[in-house]
Amino acid sequence: MPTNSLVENVGAAFRPRARIMRTLGEELISSDTVAVIELVKNAYDANAKVMLIRFVPPLVEGSGAIEVIDNGSGMDIGTVRGAWMEPATPSKRKTKINEGRRVLGEKGIGRFAASRLATALDLFSRVEGNKEEVHAFFDWSQFENDNTYLDEVMFLVAPRPATEISAKGAVNLLLPLLRATDHYDCSHGTLLRLSNLRREWTRKNFEDLRRGLSRLVSPFASLEDFRIRIEAPEPFSDFSTEIRPPEAIDYPHYTVDGEVNADGTCTFTYDVLATGRKEVRSGTLVKTSAGWVVLDLAHEKKEEKIAPRCGPLTVHLRIWDRDDLGNVVQKTGATISSVRHDLDAFAGVNIYRDNFRVMPYGEPNNDWLRLDMRRVQNPSVRLSNNQIVGYVGITADGNPELQDQSNREGLREGDALTDLQEILLSVLSQMEAVRKISRRKTKDSSSTDTPSTGGLFADVDLAPLRSHLALTHPSDKTATNLVDEAERSFAKQIEEIKAVVARYHGLATLGKLIDVVLHDGRQPLAKVVSEATLGAEDIAESGEDESPLLAKLQRRFDILRRQADALGTVFRRIEPFAGRKRGRPSQLYLEKIISSAFELMSTRIEDLGISVLLPTTETLVRVDQAEIQEVFVNLLENSIFWLETVPKGKRRIAVDVKRTAEEHVEVIFADSGPGVPDHIKQVIFDPYFSTKPNGVGLGLAISGEIVSDFYGGQLELMDSSKLGGAAFRITLKKRV
Repeated sequence: MPTNSLVENVGAAFRPRARIMRTLGEELISSDTVAVIELVKNAYDANAKVMLIRFVPPLVEGSGAIEVIDNGSGMDIGTVRGAWMEPATPSKRKTKINEGRRVLGEKGIGRFAASRLATALDLFSRVEGNKEEVHAFFDWSQFENDNTYLDEVMFLVAPRPATEISAKGAVNLLLPLLRATDHYDCSHGTLLRLSNLRREWTRKNFEDLRRGLSRLVSPFASLEDFRIRIEAPEPFSDFSTEIRPPEAIDYPHYTVDGEVNADGTCTFTYDVLATGRKEVRSGTLVKTSAGWVVLDLAHEKKEEKIAPRCGPLTVHLRIWDRDDLGNVVQKTGATISSVRHDLDAFAGVNIYRDNFRVMPYGEPNNDWLRLDMRRVQNPSVRLSNNQIVGYVGITADGNPELQDQSNREGLREGDALTDLQEILLSVLSQMEAVRKISRRKTKDSSSTDTPSTGGLFADVDLAPLRSHLALTHPSDKTATNLVDEAERSFAKQIEEIKAVVARYHGLATLGKLIDVVLHDGRQPLAKVVSEATLGAEDIAESGEDESPLLAKLQRRFDILRRQADALGTVFRRIEPFAGRKRGRPSQLYLEKIISSAFELMSTRIEDLGISVLLPTTETLVRVDQAEIQEVFVNLLENSIFWLETVPKGKRRIAVDVKRTAEEHVEVIFADSGPGVPDHIKQVIFDPYFSTKPNGVGLGLAISGEIVSDFYGGQLELMDSSKLGGAAFRITLKKRV
């Protein structure tokens, strides 16, 4: 019988046009995959244990059908009229927990995803214990008429004897999904038959659907009571399968497992599976200008503790070295190319709310953490999206500030989402540090013998010497071992030289760019100052008090001159880093160079309220100002970053200079930050090692090379500091 339930619910006082439903259906659902996923969520909310997505050919525009079948609780005629077809009903918001499951849909628009997939819908639903099923028919084409009002749209709904939701009906197709021990009586559930497809289905559509469904439920969650199967016709029958994540994700090289509590305390476990290395870090999250960092609980500062806005999180990360997937091939029996294909399809950091995925995080080309950009800047250390299968768990009740956008794809931009991103980057930075240490040890313990390739960085070939020893001293194993060790040492040093040369190529390029900036920038800057000065003088001569407009212009000229002076100061500060050829080291006061480095960072120092104690001595040395200044700028940048993690009033930096012997000068650079953890003290000078979320890891490495290569000295981390944080000793032994 014809029924118009929308008229009863919308009312005559407000008459929206029918196209509003098209907006809800087609325009708020971005793809066919997302549309199907919304229907799957509805089945989950209805407490379905299994569901089938069945494609009926021909799968071309205007033909075919998609059947979505579940064994959920079903709907009676009142629910279909008063809830299923009415947008934004409050039923799910009122009933957030349904038989132990957290309800996923609260906005009441997921059901309209059906309108994106097809132009017609037959709905069959049966409540357990009811002998009848409800049949409703919807013609979505009615909603495409811009002249039709919503209360003029008709749909058919009526009870009838159970045929589809019965032992002989379509719902019986779910039986292959059920285990032998499951009790199933075919007496309840829902069938959505979407006819006359709006678009042709291709292999890419099926690939997207399988990928989307395989990541819909967290691979690390225990939802054994909810299973999904796709049934596809030829030529797509290879997609007919129960949805499961690929086996490859069970065999990572590294894992991170942990949680962040609402108050910012957290615990993470970092595993290197190949070596058995395991590190457990417990601490508290502290906000800095560069993001959140984790400090040991011993350094927790309760008086300034700020909890992340995102709320509590659960994090599980599985990570691979993409160039070494032999273990995955060994366990799965797949080819290396298929393993890489599976990782490509499944990789990414995904967000799950109550164990169901929040789209589109982790989708291909959705680099929401900008991991690929980080890797470009530091490829030897940083992890990219295709190396990670990540799960970030949140809940609707525990993370109320992480709200969906109106189209249910993505979370609203704001402080909560920013905090979530920064916390994950901090966690990844720690994993990258653990991974680098592990790979460094593995590389150090392995042989570095490689064939000679010739050229500037050719391997040192000691084969003639080894042959000579074999002929003249065949029993001298010690000499042979010494030759082997020397060859390995040479090979290792050549690799390090390659890295250093590559870094200095970059620094040389930067120096040339600074030259261009200074050359091309100073001339127009001088012109700005000159014209602003002349303009101010012209106004003064004309009598600025007599004209409000001239007085206003006078003030603007004054602002121009002040800003030009500020820019000139910036030019003077970066000039020592220019690429022009340097002459002989000059006789300069070391304390003045150190003071200039602090002036470069004066704004940040003042903003953070850092107390600075600089030496008042005057130590005359023969040095290159740019080289020494670079050392202290790098140390200062590190200190400023970590001092953000301690309360204002306790942020201090102290520098001491003393001449310890002829041509020997010692500088102590100390701060009151959290210090350097014991487990990374041996690697902080390694190139590209950094525990900062977006650190490059070159500052200490380059500073150490400057001190040792140019001044015969040493940059070293001290065991203790008078300020309680990190302390570095810089020893200069040449040219000073």
